[in-house]
Amino acid sequence: MPLLVTNFGASRSLLCCDVSSDGLTVAAGTDLQGEDASIFYWDPRQPAAPLRIHASTHSDDITTVSFAQADLGMPRNTLLSASADGLVSISNADEPDEDEAVLFVGNWGCSTSQAGWNNTSSGPKVWAASDMETFSTWSHELDLCQSLDIRSPVLHGKRTWVSDYLITCASNPNTPGNLGVFVGSNEGDIALISNANLSVPDAPWYLHNIWSTGHVGVVRSLLWDHENNVLVTGGEDAKINVWPSLSPEYQPDDDSMDVDSISRKRNLDRDDEQEGKRARR
Repeated sequence: MPLLVTNFGASRSLLCCDVSSDGLTVAAGTDLQGEDASIFYWDPRQPAAPLRIHASTHSDDITTVSFAQADLGMPRNTLLSASADGLVSISNADEPDEDEAVLFVGNWGCSTSQAGWNNTSSGPKVWAASDMETFSTWSHELDLCQSLDIRSPVLHGKRTWVSDYLITCASNPNTPGNLGVFVGSNEGDIALISNANLSVPDAPWYLHNIWSTGHVGVVRSLLWDHENNVLVTGGEDAKINVWPSLSPEYQPDDDSMDVDSISRKRNLDRDDEQEGKRARR
């Protein structure tokens, strides 16, 4: 049976939401109305009204809220939030006093569209993505570790694959600390890249896999289903595709999935397709 949580105040557009790992707290971020963008907290057992509202954590649309999972070693109900105001924040969702609730703040200086947690051997880290195809990583206290353009040649080296945009990031439970960064091309191809050390700006990037010819435009959303070992993607071409995923364990220090041969295969597939079109004419 669906659960309806309500707010007896003015109607607000909710841009993002998440549920705590114990299922007892729901958080949602709103758009900017007047001077306020708010984070609402509900207890699903008492859904008629929010438990509390934090209205000064951000000063623009709140684009992401994400609870830390229990295995990250963070305090219970630790919430990561990000906003178009350029701030990435970590808050205690159980604290009624908002001045006391905000634990750490990082100012990226650009509109942040996505953010999430990444568990590493040295503790939890944070990643974020902007509206301008930039990508950043942060410590658990939101000290900036790395900030770069996902389209930068530094990520691609001599490969034929070139990223046009970032789709999203996802952790692989089989390889803790190895954050999967999913990027796309304007033609609709998808690639998985990773960095062996996201705390070091000059650490090398690796290309693990390419999924091609399924979409013919920008890919907007992606779900990595580890349990069933598949990817589900949605694009501007109005298609939802289900792809066989890569091996459940991929090695971040293995540059190779034979990147050149993958790229050549993609190019050959396109050449064959074009040849078929010419033959049909």
